[in-house]
Amino acid sequence: MFGLRFWGISGLYAAGAALLLGIPSVLIPNHLFTRTVPTSPQDYAIWVLSALLIGPLMGLTTLSPGTPKSASSSRRMSGSGRTLAGALLSFFSVGCPICNKLVVFLLGIGGAMTFFNPLRPFLGIASIALLAVTLFLRVRILRCGCAVPLNKTDASTS
Repeated sequence: MFGLRFWGISGLYAAGAALLLGIPSVLIPNHLFTRTVPTSPQDYAIWVLSALLIGPLMGLTTLSPGTPKSASSSRRMSGSGRTLAGALLSFFSVGCPICNKLVVFLLGIGGAMTFFNPLRPFLGIASIALLAVTLFLRVRILRCGCAVPLNKTDASTS
């Protein structure tokens, strides 16, 4: 189930996620983007952990076993909303609060530094927790075959 092909695909997805999160937030120094608020060690930790969790999640989505046509789309896309939410939370967590146009639009520059900047570590923790739970649930689905255990109800008691 988790062979060389899976780990290769997961590594490529993790590298892509690291680039997509690291370049705009200037965790990877570049000349395309600038950052007014300096980075902190927590930004790098959240960035690396998020990329390492996004890689296997996307690898499982890509290499999930074949299912019948009717159940394919719902089973293959299970957890994709949590994966996207976790990736967005990690992006907001590692990004510069003043450079983020959405945060500045909603809170202003003073609000971004006063309210949003202290919340960034908690957004990072929430991102990592959400991605880890999603990965756990996807692996459980592959191993057990069912997302939710089916409870048998007795029709005679109703």
